[in-house]
This record gives sequence, structure tokens and C-alpha cells, in this order.
Amino acid sequence: MMMSTPGSRIGFFQRIGRGWKMTKLGMAVVRADPELMVYTLLSAVFSMVAAVAVISGSIGLEAITDSETATAQEEDLVTAAHLGMAFVGYLLISVITVFWNAAIIASAYERLTAGTNPSFSYGIKQATKCLPQILVWGVISGTVGMLLKVLEGVARDGDSPNPLRIVAGLATFVIGVAWWMATFFIVPILVLERAGVLDGMKESPKLFKETWGEDVGSHMGTGILQGIVILLFVLIALPLMFLGEAGGVLAVVIVLLGIGLSVLFFTTVESVNRASLFYYAKTGEIPPMAQKVGIEF
Repeated sequence: MMMSTPGSRIGFFQRIGRGWKMTKLGMAVVRADPELMVYTLLSAVFSMVAAVAVISGSIGLEAITDSETATAQEEDLVTAAHLGMAFVGYLLISVITVFWNAAIIASAYERLTAGTNPSFSYGIKQATKCLPQILVWGVISGTVGMLLKVLEGVARDGDSPNPLRIVAGLATFVIGVAWWMATFFIVPILVLERAGVLDGMKESPKLFKETWGEDVGSHMGTGILQGIVILLFVLIALPLMFLGEAGGVLAVVIVLLGIGLSVLFFTTVESVNRASLFYYAKTGEIPPMAQKVGIEF
């Protein structure tokens, strides 16, 4: 169904409402293709493997610095190696995350537009085809993410002067939001259009400007629903805390399982939303699958 173009003048709440409908569509896609959550799970597993590798390397370096024979120069080299390993690990996790997000977006876009049920390997193949761009973008986004983490650390450091903490906190928020808005559509552009990173960085802000309300609305909707689901699991588990030790253990299991499943589901929905919003930003139309599940603008 044809709609008003994304850049046309429509009300704020109408934009937010459209974003909410995109979230509903995203949930419908994940329910129809639950294997999409496997992509998210694999992203988490590979990221944890990378993190464990970095931590293991750091522990080995600590053994060197603990040696009584280690010189000051050796300790400085080990400190530099710690920082280098942490940086490389952060970049590796960023690349892993981008790759699997690209796989989800490619598969979801196929379902949203063609109405087919792509195979599990489809998303991986599509992401692999733009692997060079993914590597470059993973390094760029990882570097920016690391810088934001440093600023956040300064803001939370009790030993830092208060003015510096305030400035660092404001910079973290402003830069983080601006970066999120400017790069919102980078991954869909890379995997769906096979564009280069520079072209993606030019096009993404333009698309976000035209669909900012829908983008924010879908993001807020996903976050609110995830919070409600986690709260429900907590409320279900709470009475079990009064049933003794066994009840307490079961309550903890239920809460942890609920948090894990909700994060897995809604993280996948967030990626699917980005595919839907990209289609809307490019065509001015809601994805064809929406009509099949009774969603209209």
C-alpha cells in the first residue's frame, strides 16, 4: 500500500505510531522466522569467545608482570600490550556484531519484501558477500565505541575532577546519540545495496533525517516491550523466593532465563526493524509483509 513519502510533513505522534507499528511487524517476522534468533545467539557466542581470548591473554600478561624479575620497561611494555589486546578485542567483537546483524537484516528483508522464507544460510551468504565493507565498518564503529567507553569511564571515575566528569558525561551522551542517528542505516546499506562504507556514511544520515520519528518510535517500542517482559518474569519469580532455598534457586533460574530470552528476542526484533525502516525510507511504502499480518499505516 502506498503511503506519504518519509520526508513529508506529518505529525510527531503519527511518526511515533508508525515506528510502533514497525516494531509490531518486527515481532511478527521473528515469530514467523524464529531461526533469526540463532543469528543473534551466534553473535553473542562468538563475541564471548573473543572476549575470553582477550581475558586469557591478559591473565598471561599479568603472570609476567607479577614476576619479581620483571623490569620497569617490561612492565610498561606489558601495560601497552594489555591496552592493545583490549582494543583489538573490542574491534573484533564489533566486526562480529556487524556481520551477524547484516545476516539478520538480509534474511528479514527477503521475508518482508518477497514473502519467502529464506534458508538459514541465506543471511550468512549475503553478509559474506559484503565482508570487506563489514570489516571496515566494524573497525570504524568499534573505534568510536571504544572512545565512548573511555569517555564514559572518565565520567564515572570518582577520582576525576567534577567538571571533567560532567564534560565527559555530556560528551558521551551527545556523541553517542549523534553517532547512533548518523549511522542508523549503515548496515542495511552495506548488505542490501552492496555500497561502500563512505557511501553508506553519506546516505545513512539523509535516510534517518527523513524517518527520524519512525526510527525513534521503533527503538522506544522495542525497549519498552523488553522491559515489560523482563518485569513479568520478575513478578512470576518473586513469590518463589518465599518457598525456601529450592524456590529461591528456581526464581533465579526463571529470571535469568527470562532476561536471556527477552534480550535474544528483542535484539533480533531491533535488527528486523532496521530492515523494515530501510525499506520505508527508500520506497515510502510499508513492507509488503505488513498487510499479511494486518498492519497498515
